[in-house]
Amino acid sequence: MPSLAMPILTMPILANVLVAAGALLAAAAIVPAAEAAPTGASPWSDDHASRARLIAGDATPQERWAGLEIEMEQGYRTYWRTPGDSGIPAELDWSGSRNVASVEVEWPAPARFADPYGAYYGYEDHVVLPLRVTPEDPSAPVSLSLSLFYGVCKEICIPATGEAALTLPPEPVGSTPAIARARETVPARVALGDAAHGLAVRAVALAGEDRLAVTVDAPPGAMLLAEGPDSGWFLAADEAADANGIVSVEIVHRPRDAVGPLPLRLTLVGADGAIEVETRVPPE
Repeated sequence: MPSLAMPILTMPILANVLVAAGALLAAAAIVPAAEAAPTGASPWSDDHASRARLIAGDATPQERWAGLEIEMEQGYRTYWRTPGDSGIPAELDWSGSRNVASVEVEWPAPARFADPYGAYYGYEDHVVLPLRVTPEDPSAPVSLSLSLFYGVCKEICIPATGEAALTLPPEPVGSTPAIARARETVPARVALGDAAHGLAVRAVALAGEDRLAVTVDAPPGAMLLAEGPDSGWFLAADEAADANGIVSVEIVHRPRDAVGPLPLRLTLVGADGAIEVETRVPPE
């Protein structure tokens, strides 16, 4: 009859077994910690060459700050709110959120890229879009729920999607460096003629049926972006100002039923900052 007794372990063998078991337990403890979302952030939502999540920021009595963070594989890009000649504008659906009166997306100043189809504007490798959240009840937590559609590109544009949810408490959670850094790169909102970061939009005038002349103060290499009131408009600005500081803007497409002055948003991006100006052409 075979013996049912367990083999006797010598002290050296037993020590090795205990060390190995301890290492396995430690590794098992590390893996979940590495996969878990940090405090104040939703889990990552992965898609083509990219992933997205929500991160929490500061809270004040009347508003909360959060951020939409998008990471991409090296060399991949995603698009600004107006992508340019090619690309996919992002769509952010907050309809599943609770205790939210509004979510305002703040867009950091983009870079300009070129492809065979023309120029487009966006961010390479990584971006955080600051989110200004106004709660319906400032004393209660906010439950953000995001359904995201966006584009990523390297050689061609590929649609991507993501889902993220995050609770923002009414009390401050402390400054989030990533959101603070992103807010510093959002264009300063100034009036027509006012200057900031060494930049100014001095005047806007009609220069033909489908052309505008925008007079700027800007160093060489500055970039002007022009947007109409909605996606029915498409405006394209020259890459550089002429010797008189005038950038020509072509109205490439306008809605057939468009009448009256054109509400215009101009973003002027320099090496040391950016500004945003809202005006109307011609002025009322």
